[in-house]
Amino acid sequence: MQRSFKSLSSLGNQYLKRSFSTASDDAKGNKIRSLLVDQLKPISLDVIDMSGGCGSMYRIDIVSEEFKGKSILNQHRQVNSILKDVIPSLHGLTLNTKAPSTQE
Repeated sequence: MQRSFKSLSSLGNQYLKRSFSTASDDAKGNKIRSLLVDQLKPISLDVIDMSGGCGSMYRIDIVSEEFKGKSILNQHRQVNSILKDVIPSLHGLTLNTKAPSTQE
């Protein structure tokens, strides 16, 4: 019995495209980034698609002057409020928020 791997080759290309999508391919990530930049003027911002390219789970690492004097809970509430229209379409969201003086 001889096995054919032709179909695996074409599937592999689709897998690679999905797993290694670039930021320009990530419309939802770009929207998240744009909303946060407009509202929080971050010193540092990383919006990372943790879902392998399908845009359903993100990690956000953000440092902003807007967080000074606020508890982590209130920082997260502020980000959640900014992203209120995007969050319903996500499967998961991980936030790492900091004020500049507490940046590591």
